[in-house]
Amino acid sequence: MEVRLLSSTTVDGGGPSATPLSAFDKVAADMHVAVLFAFAAPTATNAQIKDGLAKTLAHFYTFAGRLGTDELRRPCILAGGAGNGALLVEAAVESELAEQIPLKPSPELQKLHRQTEGAVHALQVQLNRFRCGGLVIGVTCHHRVADGQSMSTFYAAWGRAVRGLAVHPLPVYDCRRWLQPRRLPRSEFIPPGQAQKDGSLPPPPAGDEDVHNLSLHYSGEFIAKALKEQTMEKYTTFEILLAHLWRKITMARGLNGEEFTQVRVAVDGRRRLTPPVPAEFTGNMVLNAYPRAGAKELLGGGLEGAAALIRAAVRRTGEEYFRSFVDFWEIHKEQELLNDWKEMVLYPDLEVNSWLGFRFSDMEFGGGEGGVCAFAPSWIPAEGVIVFIPLREGDGGVDVVVTLFESHAKLLRQISHSVD
Repeated sequence: MEVRLLSSTTVDGGGPSATPLSAFDKVAADMHVAVLFAFAAPTATNAQIKDGLAKTLAHFYTFAGRLGTDELRRPCILAGGAGNGALLVEAAVESELAEQIPLKPSPELQKLHRQTEGAVHALQVQLNRFRCGGLVIGVTCHHRVADGQSMSTFYAAWGRAVRGLAVHPLPVYDCRRWLQPRRLPRSEFIPPGQAQKDGSLPPPPAGDEDVHNLSLHYSGEFIAKALKEQTMEKYTTFEILLAHLWRKITMARGLNGEEFTQVRVAVDGRRRLTPPVPAEFTGNMVLNAYPRAGAKELLGGGLEGAAALIRAAVRRTGEEYFRSFVDFWEIHKEQELLNDWKEMVLYPDLEVNSWLGFRFSDMEFGGGEGGVCAFAPSWIPAEGVIVFIPLREGDGGVDVVVTLFESHAKLLRQISHSVD
């Protein structure tokens, strides 16, 4: 796929010159998240998209900044001034959009967004015009600026601005009400990134196996009949599908003994705090749950057992857990908070990112079918990552990306839809 860069500029926002990072921001992944959005022709023009971006950044000002420190050397998001603003690049692709649909993560797709390593701008946008008039918008956003919920809110508001509508929903930035420690701060739970692991982890496969991004599709009918009808309890699509994949990946990895395996599950604290944090809160409000089991126990306990482990771990990550983290930050705020987002090989563990509740599909720019015809990550270099992507058709089906060593990915493809 040949991609020619045509122009590059920055789009400024408004807001304060420095926005300190919250404790939740500091334990978010220190990395850019890259997402591709595909639109069939005809679409809004590049000028209209740029104008809509400027109008949106006037409200979502942290997206137009960069990470740095203020005069007190506190980590913050810097906005305004020379060199700041969101990066906007226009490009031409010498092929048809249909050749790339459906979007399946591959190193080739990284040409459709700016490099994430060493990126200065918190938000980078690349408008890729295909020969047929179709458009792929490649976006990278730094995770310490926004979690998935915040990113999806931003994308939906941007779509409204491009269509000539008022920017909505407006972001909520003031989270001081929810970040106040208790009168006597106490930390009852293990803080994020410190979840205990077994002392003797099995080594990853020998050799220099490449990581493969495997794309799978689970129809709404398969999830409802083949999976949900197996269990006595009623589980959500997220719980039952993750339970199924956790077990199948464990099999594909050849784990079947006393080795422990756990899944890092991002839990949104907005609805878990009292009073609830508005859905429009922009920043990070996520901690992790860690369902964990021995491989033999996980495989022997069936689908219901795995789903129950996931549900219990997520439910434990409730208001008391979030309050405990706020107190932990109050007690240790002079120290650098640790996180567990740095591993490039998670084996024998996993990380799951669910986009099922996000508003990415609301990113409507008008023209053609109006909304996104496909969206997906471009390429994930880390091993052990799962991404759930909702289908636009809304039949309850889910597209899944799983990153594994090639030999494990090959086995998973063979057993991914087997039911036992």
